[in-house]
Amino acid sequence: MGQARALSPLLRAGAITIVRDGAEGCAVCADGHTTYVAGFPQTPVDTNGAGDTHTGALLAGIADGATWVDACRRANAAAAIKVTRRGPTTAPTAVEVEEFLRGK
Repeated sequence: MGQARALSPLLRAGAITIVRDGAEGCAVCADGHTTYVAGFPQTPVDTNGAGDTHTGALLAGIADGATWVDACRRANAAAAIKVTRRGPTTAPTAVEVEEFLRGK
């Protein structure tokens, strides 16, 4: 969490910082508050594309009106699903992420 907080003063006012830590989750610093968002550790099959999946799901959540913390949780879930699949272009659908989160 410290890295997200440490980066904030280096950026313009209102910037959001997110520091990912693989299966452990990520930290998000928004509006002066830093929040750790737990990950969903999985037994990985292929981690190629997990970061892209996380970024895509995160931005889709923000575009859909989610808070930064909620979008990070969805992104963590999407990346957790992705690492259980072989290949870089196997990101889950929004429905798959919802089903995954309902089970948690």
